[in-house]
Amino acid sequence: MEQGKSPTPPFWFRQRQGKAEPAGPDTYRLTAPNLGEALISIQQTTNGRWLPVLKRTAEGPNLVEAGDDFATPQEAWDAAFEWYRVHIVV
Repeated sequence: MEQGKSPTPPFWFRQRQGKAEPAGPDTYRLTAPNLGEALISIQQTTNGRWLPVLKRTAEGPNLVEAGDDFATPQEAWDAAFEWYRVHIVV
């Protein structure tokens, strides 16, 4: 399977002094002051589309069940960052 491009973090993530460090193929460990650590990743589906993933730990369950898949890797990264914002930041 083709690997997705590296994510472009949203503006709010940089404002919160967030860091995204590689943690595996198409996976990034997110850290920021006063916020819990989380992992986001994207997975390519059999039809060539992309699913976002949000986890608290590498072995943990996905915190959000994807209802949609996305046409591009960046769209899936954007959704993963939004899930992080909604479930971890807020």
